[in-house]
Parts: sequence; C-alpha cells; structure tokens
Amino acid sequence: MQQKNESVKESDVLFQKLGNTWYVFTEVESKMYYSALPDGLDPRSTKLELHEVIEDHMKKVAKNYKRLENQAA
Repeated sequence: MQQKNESVKESDVLFQKLGNTWYVFTEVESKMYYSALPDGLDPRSTKLELHEVIEDHMKKVAKNYKRLENQAA
C-alpha cells in the first residue's frame, strides 16, 4: 500500500457581525486579513462545506493583498 505525503495547513477564521454585515477575519503569515460575506449569509447557520470555501477565499484575499503590496513597492 502506498501512502501519500500530504501537507495540511490549518487555517482559523473569525466571524464578526458589524451592523447588518458579517465579516470573516484570518491571520496569514502574521498579518490580519478580512473580507465581507455576501448579504444574507449567516455563518452560524451554514454547513461546514461553506466554511471550507470561506477559508479558501481568505487565502486568495491574503494572496491578492500581498501581490498589491509588492506592486506598490
């Protein structure tokens, strides 16, 4: 039997409601990133699969911020 060596990186997100909008916050490489969730989305009543999608989205947000920071430098 052959085993795959997979690297799993854990990502934690924090949800916070400000006014009528839910935001998701995460830390990547010691920097904080945030993004507004779509209108009507309540993380308390969503399925786990959506949380995985949100974590992937936040990784993309962090990557985009880094790209923009490098272009500005």
